[in-house]
Amino acid sequence: MQLQKEVKREQNAKISVQVTVEKSAINETREEVINDLEKSAKVPGFRKGKVPRQIVLNRYSSDIKNETINTVLSRSMQQVLKEEKFNPISDPVITEMGDLAMDEDFSYSAEFDVMPEIPLGEYNGVSSEKYVYTVGEELVNREIENLRERFSTLTSIDEKAKVGNYVVIDYAEITPQGPRNQKKDQTVFLDKKDDQLAKQLIGLSKGDEKEITLTQPQIGEEKIEPESVLIYVKVNDVKKKELPELNDDFAQDISDVDTLDELKKKIREGLQMEADHAAEEKTKTELLNKLLEKMKIELPETMLNSEVDRLLYEIVSMYRFDFDALQKDEQKYQEYRKKLNPQATQNLRQELILAEIAKKEGIEVSDKEIDEEIREYAKNAKKDFEALKSSMAEKGSVRTLKYRLRIRKALDFLYEHAKLDSEMKLKYGANEPEGGKK
Repeated sequence: MQLQKEVKREQNAKISVQVTVEKSAINETREEVINDLEKSAKVPGFRKGKVPRQIVLNRYSSDIKNETINTVLSRSMQQVLKEEKFNPISDPVITEMGDLAMDEDFSYSAEFDVMPEIPLGEYNGVSSEKYVYTVGEELVNREIENLRERFSTLTSIDEKAKVGNYVVIDYAEITPQGPRNQKKDQTVFLDKKDDQLAKQLIGLSKGDEKEITLTQPQIGEEKIEPESVLIYVKVNDVKKKELPELNDDFAQDISDVDTLDELKKKIREGLQMEADHAAEEKTKTELLNKLLEKMKIELPETMLNSEVDRLLYEIVSMYRFDFDALQKDEQKYQEYRKKLNPQATQNLRQELILAEIAKKEGIEVSDKEIDEEIREYAKNAKKDFEALKSSMAEKGSVRTLKYRLRIRKALDFLYEHAKLDSEMKLKYGANEPEGGKK
């Protein structure tokens, strides 16, 4: 196809093109469209393929024009992409278009996003600090106390309920029509003095009955009389939590060790493994940040919007938001997206750097490595490996997994070849340095 083009690289990896298709190509394309219509047109009184051309031109003039435009746009844009060796990450959008007329050139403008250029620079041997996390005795003791809480028991007591106790109650809402929403043997923990229900249960004993008024909290700033609900409560039991005694018997009951000291040692070793992994991840993050400081990466709008969508979907799934309702509130929806923009930007910049490193270093992921990762997924999810692998292949998830593994290997490469000349010691579970740099 005979055409002239003007290509411009705009900000944020956007390409704009102005294309002029010569009239000879327009006429040829229009003739193709007419010929196809002559073969397929159905007009009463004529056999298929035998409709006179002038009738076809008159009857289908609008269709001929639209199909010619669509064909010219598609063919010319494919030619521009091929000649310029562009690989768009978004569909080309027509931003301006002239009118189509016989024996005249046809012009239009379009734009699309491409992968951004990554000015990687020197990445082998980046200097940074190596983070080292140490496990303090207070963290071990905290884990021990968590275990005691987990294996605690509730014991009935013949006392008045107080903060820290558990109260087992039957209750029902009292309405003019009679009781409703009746519940039996509901356990309430009296932990917050400002909790309306808990506050009014304090001081009650087993067998006590009481009518309690609960006030619905006011929503917004509009001054409306708070709504109150009257609740009938009967106390079935008062209980207190009893923690197991911290001794060798406790250690034997919850683990495969013989003594409390061995249990503490086992916990400390487990925490240290977590701490070592967390320290390595933090060191890798700092290495990436060192690279990011030195380069400017313009992110395409298409790519950024896609990552914001992904993050928003994760949040909606995690917190079970009503996504349809969120989208209907345009202002709130855009506020959510705006808040996620910095995180999406950071994620993409890091991924693009690592993808470029993987490309330059020829880092690949083998089928064996993919299978090992899927096998680990299957083990954790208690699923059959072959069934999970087949399901992931059908959904296209294996390709995504391969990409993620390649990114991970690139980060490992960056870490393994870094110059970690100094250490920053931190207590695991705290932010303050333990002893400064070393």
